[in-house]
Amino acid sequence: MSKYHYEDAILQLQESGVIGLADFKKLPYEDLVELLEEIKVWCLYANGKLEKLPKESKKKKKKKKD
Repeated sequence: MSKYHYEDAILQLQESGVIGLADFKKLPYEDLVELLEEIKVWCLYANGKLEKLPKESKKKKKKKKD
């Protein structure tokens, strides 16, 4: 069984617009916190438009730059 991560959750949200509690439970804590923050920003500033949901983790982008 493969791990469920931030990118998987984002892909699921983009495809269906929903994510289940069971999927939240599968996420590592860091990914869960980041995902919930992104969902808050996405709902507030992007009016829930799926195409404006970030596709990659901001934390992973920072690591790639370093």
